[in-house]
Amino acid sequence: MKRKQAEFDGERANLYELAIAKFPDSRKNDIEAMLKTLEPKQGERIIGLGEGNGYFSKAISEAIGVKGYYLVTDPSKDQLENLVRRINLPQMHVQVAGAEEIEVPESSFDKVWCFGGFHHVHNQTEAMKRIYNALINGGKAIICEVFQGSNLARHFDSFVARYCVTGHEVKFLSEEFARTLCYLAGFDETKIRTEELPQKWIFDSEKDLGEFIYNLHAITLLTGTEEEKIQQTLESCKKILGVNYNNRKYELNWPMKALIIEK
Repeated sequence: MKRKQAEFDGERANLYELAIAKFPDSRKNDIEAMLKTLEPKQGERIIGLGEGNGYFSKAISEAIGVKGYYLVTDPSKDQLENLVRRINLPQMHVQVAGAEEIEVPESSFDKVWCFGGFHHVHNQTEAMKRIYNALINGGKAIICEVFQGSNLARHFDSFVARYCVTGHEVKFLSEEFARTLCYLAGFDETKIRTEELPQKWIFDSEKDLGEFIYNLHAITLLTGTEEEKIQQTLESCKKILGVNYNNRKYELNWPMKALIIEK
């Protein structure tokens, strides 16, 4: 059977790669959140779900060292190929699979990590079961996500879903459903918590901010020239998410939550 093209293959993957390559420092706040919540340590075995072109891969791989094992997974073959062209470390491995499809030995990983990709998972119930099965007893899953009712969910639903080249039909978590997913997978409800992540993406100029979001989310279905599309993207970000000027930098609010689960 021919593999169904993933949402982030083709043009979407190329534009995503362009955004990250041109503005590599804009998401440093996210690396800090990863280090705080995931706490990767030397020798650990970690799965990264929906890692796309592997924004966190180098930092996590270096933290676990050559004795660790980092499995980067994503349904997009194109994005994973972009990743392995940039990063070649012996502890990093890739698997083309959605979170509900990952194939790993039972009770074989210390941690599972996902940042901003779980809302793309078609079968979240199955995905959480696979996370549970992959973890050792005492292991931990950290899922950093866009939650229902947030300004970030509004940004995706009212702007990205309308103008992204592939659309953005997804399932954002609520606090209640997140806990239900964990319960159905077998996790102890007393070992589930959420933590606010008041993320900010940082840029030298408003134009850089607009260009980054335009390419990252492939907002190509807007009308006008590319410059006009970038400006429309910037104005939408200002209106829905809010942009602050601080220390000569432009900060785009990117509010998320971390779902932290222990087995």
